[in-house]
Amino acid sequence: MNTPGLPSERPSQRLAPHLSCDIVMKGGITSGIVYPGAIVELARRYRFRNIGGASAGAIAAAATAAAEFGRETGGGFSRLDTVPDDLGVTEGGESRMLDMFRPDPSTRRLFTAAVAFIRYGKLRRVWELLRAFPRFPLLAAGLVVLAVGLALFADVSWVLATAAIAAAPWVLVIGLARDVVQACSRLAANDFGLCRLGPSGTDGAEAKPLTLWLYDLLQELAGKPAGEPLTFADLWGVPLPPTPDQLDASDQKRLKELGWNARERTINLEVMTTNLTNGRPMRVPVGRDKFNDTAEDGGRLLFDPEEWARFFPADVMAHLLAYSDDPNEDFAVVLAEQAPGRSFRSLPTGYALPVVVAARLSLSFPVLISVVPVWDIRPRAGGAHQLRRVLFSDGGISSNFPVHFFDSTLPRRPTFAINLAGFEPGEMPDPANPAASVVDPVPVEVQARDTWKEIDDMFSFFVAIKDAMQNWRDNTQARLPGFRERVIHVKLAHGEGGLNLGMTQTKIDELNARGRCAGERLVELFAPSGEPPTSAVGWEEHRWTRLRVFLSVLDRLLRGFTGACSERDEGDTLTRPYVPLQQTPDTPYEYSPAELAFAAQVLASYESLVTGWGVQTLDDEERPHPIATLRVVPPV
Repeated sequence: MNTPGLPSERPSQRLAPHLSCDIVMKGGITSGIVYPGAIVELARRYRFRNIGGASAGAIAAAATAAAEFGRETGGGFSRLDTVPDDLGVTEGGESRMLDMFRPDPSTRRLFTAAVAFIRYGKLRRVWELLRAFPRFPLLAAGLVVLAVGLALFADVSWVLATAAIAAAPWVLVIGLARDVVQACSRLAANDFGLCRLGPSGTDGAEAKPLTLWLYDLLQELAGKPAGEPLTFADLWGVPLPPTPDQLDASDQKRLKELGWNARERTINLEVMTTNLTNGRPMRVPVGRDKFNDTAEDGGRLLFDPEEWARFFPADVMAHLLAYSDDPNEDFAVVLAEQAPGRSFRSLPTGYALPVVVAARLSLSFPVLISVVPVWDIRPRAGGAHQLRRVLFSDGGISSNFPVHFFDSTLPRRPTFAINLAGFEPGEMPDPANPAASVVDPVPVEVQARDTWKEIDDMFSFFVAIKDAMQNWRDNTQARLPGFRERVIHVKLAHGEGGLNLGMTQTKIDELNARGRCAGERLVELFAPSGEPPTSAVGWEEHRWTRLRVFLSVLDRLLRGFTGACSERDEGDTLTRPYVPLQQTPDTPYEYSPAELAFAAQVLASYESLVTGWGVQTLDDEERPHPIATLRVVPPV
C-alpha cells in the first residue's frame, strides 16, 4: 500500500524492541482509521504494555493488543498494516466499510435514509428518504394524478381537483413523518440501534458485519486458530484450555492475581464502556478485589445466550457457554419468577472474556449501533433479589478520550495518547503532506491548548452543550502538565472520519498516512533512532514534569491534612479531632488495637514531617500550570 507523503517501502516489523510504552486512543467511529499507521510506526520502537481506548479507539486498542500478542507468532503488525486496505471500495463501487454496517431487517429503511443524510446533498437526501418510505409519497402522487385525470376526463370540477392537489403535500409530509416516527419506534425492539453488527442480517452482504470482521481480524493478528477466541487470559500470559475444568490450580491462582494486579499482566488491554442503566462509565475487563476476588462494581452480570447469538459469532458463543456458570443454582426462584422461559448464564467479565466482546461493548454509537443487553441480579430490601436489564452502550458517552488510563505518579514508561482534533477555520488538509495535519504535543512550558468550537447558530449551540457535557473531564485532564506533553493531535476535516461510512480508498489512505506521521513523530520526540536507544528530550521533560507536579500536590495535601488532623474549629464542641484516634462500639470498618496504634503512628509521622519543613515548600509559583489537585475517585 502506498500512502501519500511516505516511502512506498516500509522496513520489516521489528520483533524485539528494547522499549515499552502504553497507549490510549480516542473514539470517533470511522476516524479510527488513523490508528493502524500510528500503531505500526510505534511498534517498530516500542512494545505495548498497557493499551486502552473508547468506542472506535477500543477497536484500535483490541487490534493493537492482538498484534502485540502475535508479534512473533501471528500476523502481528504486518497484518495490522494492511487493515486500511480491508476498508476501501468494493467491486460494486461502494465502501466496504459501509457494507460492514448492515442494518437489521426491521431498521433497514431507516438506516438507508440516515446514511443518505450523512453522505449526500439536500436533493439526494430527500430523494433517498422518499425511496426508503414510499407509501405516502406514492399516495400523494397518485392523488395528484387522479385529481387531474378526473378533471380532464370525468368532468369533475376543477375546484375539487385543485383542492385534492393542494391536499397532496399534506398527505406527503404528514404520512412520511408518520412512517419515519413508526420506524424510529422500532429501534427499542432492536436494542436501541439500527445495526447489531452481528451474524443476523448478513444475507447478500459482500463484507461481513463489523463484529464478525473484527473477530476474524483479531484472530489473524494474534495467530489464534479458529474456534479459540483471543481472551484477556491470553493477553495476560496464561492461555486458557478449552474448558475451565482443564485449568490447573496454579494457572487459576495466577489468573486471579492478575485480575486485580494489572502491573503483572504481559499485555494489559482495558476499554471503556458506558453502563446506561446505572449511569456511569465502566472499564472492561471488570476490576477485581484483591482480598475476596469479587467484581468491584458489585452485582452479578448475566447474559442470555439467545440474545447474544445475534451479536457475536458462533466460536465466541461456544467459548462463553464453556466458561460461564448456570446461575440457576443460586437464583433459580428469582429467574423463574421474573424471567419465565428465559435461559441465562453468568457473564465472565475477567480473564475468560473474549477480547472481541469487550471491544463490542465499547462500540455502541447511540442509534447507529445497538446496545449489548446484559442482565444483573441485585439484592434489595428484605433480602429479596431483583433481576434487571442492564444496557452497555458506547464508551465515548462517558469518556471518549480516557487519557487517565494507566496513569501513575512517577511513570517508568510513556503513556502516549492520540487525540482526534479538527482544523482551524480556513485550514484544509494537504493530501501530499500528511504531516501538516499532525500537531505535536504541547510542551509543558507552553500555555495549555484548549479545544474550541465555532458557535454561530442554534444547532452548533446545542452540539457544543452536548460535547461539553460529554467531554469536559477528558478535555480538562488532557490540558494538565504531565498529560498534555504526551498527547499528539491528528486533525480531521469535515467529511473525514466520524459518521462518514462511505469514505473512498484514497481518503482512507490519507487518514492512515496522518496516523503514520503521528506515530513517527512520537518516536522522534520520545525515542529517536539509534541502537541502543539514547535519552530523549521529550521523555526526560515528561518525567521531570510528573515529578514536579507530584511533589507540588503532595506538599499541598500533607499541609492541609495535618492541619485538620489534630485541630478543630473554635467553639465546635461536636466535632472531635482525629488525633488521638478513637473508636466507638458502632464504628464501621473498625481497626484492631494493633492497627489503631499503627494508624496513630502514621499520622504523627506525617505531622512531624510537615512541621519540620517550616516555610520551605515545593508548591511554589513556578510549579507547572494549570495546577493539579488530588482527590479520591472510584477506579474508572
